[in-house]
Amino acid sequence: MDISTDLPIMYTIACLLLGLGYAFFLYRKERLLASNKLKVFLFSIRTLFIGFLAVLLLNPIVKSTHKITEKPIVILAQDISESIIDSFFLTEISKQLSDFEVHQFSFADKVYEGFKTENTGLLTNYSNLFEDFKSRFENQHIAAMVLASDGMYNTGANPLYSNLSNYPIYTIAQGDTNVKKDVSIAKVLQNEIAFLGNTFPLEIAIAAEKCSGENIQVNIWNNGKKIHSEKIAITSGNAFEKVEVKLLADAIGLQHYTINVTQFSDEKNIKNNSYTAYVEVIDSRYKILVLTEGSHPDITAYTSAVEKNKNYALEQVDVNDFKGNIEAYQLLVLFGVKENTSIVNVIKKSKIPLLVFNMQQDVFRQFTSVFSFRSRSGQEEARAIKNESFTNFTFSPDLLNLLDEAPPLYSPFGKYTLQMGAVTVLFQEIGGQITNNPVIILDEQKDRKMAFVTAEGFWKWKLHDYAIAKNNDAFNEIFSKLTQYLVLLKDKSKFRVNYKKQIAENENISFEAALYNESYELVNNKEVELIISNEKGENFNYEFSKSGTKYSLSVGVLDVGKYTFLAKVKGSEMLKKGSFDVKAIQLEQLYTVANHKLLYQLANISGGALFYPNQTDKIVAAIKQSKNNHNRISTEEKLKGIINIPWILLSLLSFISLEWFLRKYNGLI
Repeated sequence: MDISTDLPIMYTIACLLLGLGYAFFLYRKERLLASNKLKVFLFSIRTLFIGFLAVLLLNPIVKSTHKITEKPIVILAQDISESIIDSFFLTEISKQLSDFEVHQFSFADKVYEGFKTENTGLLTNYSNLFEDFKSRFENQHIAAMVLASDGMYNTGANPLYSNLSNYPIYTIAQGDTNVKKDVSIAKVLQNEIAFLGNTFPLEIAIAAEKCSGENIQVNIWNNGKKIHSEKIAITSGNAFEKVEVKLLADAIGLQHYTINVTQFSDEKNIKNNSYTAYVEVIDSRYKILVLTEGSHPDITAYTSAVEKNKNYALEQVDVNDFKGNIEAYQLLVLFGVKENTSIVNVIKKSKIPLLVFNMQQDVFRQFTSVFSFRSRSGQEEARAIKNESFTNFTFSPDLLNLLDEAPPLYSPFGKYTLQMGAVTVLFQEIGGQITNNPVIILDEQKDRKMAFVTAEGFWKWKLHDYAIAKNNDAFNEIFSKLTQYLVLLKDKSKFRVNYKKQIAENENISFEAALYNESYELVNNKEVELIISNEKGENFNYEFSKSGTKYSLSVGVLDVGKYTFLAKVKGSEMLKKGSFDVKAIQLEQLYTVANHKLLYQLANISGGALFYPNQTDKIVAAIKQSKNNHNRISTEEKLKGIINIPWILLSLLSFISLEWFLRKYNGLI
């Protein structure tokens, strides 16, 4: 143990001299003490007390070194997904590892501390398990990990590549690897969205094991009605068949299409004979008319970004060839259309949302008065910079990176004048200086949404995005969000509720609500309640919590099924009704043959071994014989102010108490 202070040694000597001087003045003329030895003893006590007390005020530091012995850690992880039948023997292994620091976990798609008693996991995710352990046990002394599972995973990365552990993994192979007679729906492919009155494809992959010579009936049901039925003849013992059907979307909303295949009496697993596909049927698509005059690569760049959205029906026509009615569309897009074109007057009188690409700026003045442009001839390069105060829609980090790195656009040289009501989305940066010149500007006056693009060269952004990210997601975002903003009707209601219409059965259900006053300012001065009803007619009551200026509510997890809700603002007539569906996760039932090969590979590459549930004694022996089975000894230095050490303060108190007692006894007090 070392004692140190930042002050020179002379300060300590001065403290001792202070104690000596104090004691000298106290006892030099003391005549009531007959014994010189007692006088010297009391003199010494007072000298040490005052001197040491003064030293404490210098705050000396005590440095001590402690030896720490860490037991090796053993991690026990039990798969609790639905495909596991028995999972409660790891407790016995834990009891035999008293020489180790044992940590118990259960996992499926998430990781839980301790062993759970029910196998209710709907998904199996090994990569999530290893990521959790990597962060939880970083730099700790791990002797081994015991992983009990059937080797089947249906979400997350392959554990052979996601596991980077430096300790052996001992896997316990659960489940049955024997192939039994089984008919299963292996996979279903369908569109997430279909349009009312249209047909949409449904592709069903059916796996049949040991069913050679059998006929399988495939039935599809919707709203209690059988809408498709066909037979499949199985000609081999290990067959894989595809059934492709076209179904009619004849009802609006989230539709449940239940697919059933034949169940044989000697099948062990019949859960995978049924599957429910979910398709959102909407009544119409937004029709977008793109009118062009001349050609330009920006036209293709825009249309390729927007037509990926299945909610949009895009039609591109040369302005001179268009003979239709513009009122049949929900958005008009003009590319290079000049102001003297005859259709400009028709568009000017319409209330249909408008998006105008026109680098020459001449047609802008026909539609808007929120900005004007005076050309000075020529072009200049300009980079696009997001307006930090723009909030009509959000920009992802990838899109912001694209704006920073993308090639410059070309804009006509001239002067812009912005009026009240102009909302700039992107500014121009020219010569390293951010200007007020817009790249994209919005106008919402007179109950009509309009957007104007004042530059060209966006096709280079698309190429750049693909060169960097190997996709066009960031580039597509700017025009898809701009288009979505224009076509969506503005919600003018004073009470609004946001929620997801489709939720997985293991997902928390949440709602957000917003309440506006007469000036359309966000307020939350009233209570908001929510009533959820299930298909049985049971009602569940909830209260929204106030969060900032809005409301939020987390309902938790609900059973699979259809639900309706009623949200009400207390003390008013404002309410919102809606519905949502909790979808079943059926992946654990699709495949029931255990994958012990994966468990063997996982154990082998980590330096562990594969065991079976009846070999618990061998697992314990392997862990105890592991090269990692040793205590880790480390040293730790601790710094503590000497004034914080209790026994030193007690010693000082004892000294001064002894002196007081002797002085009292001898009549000095």
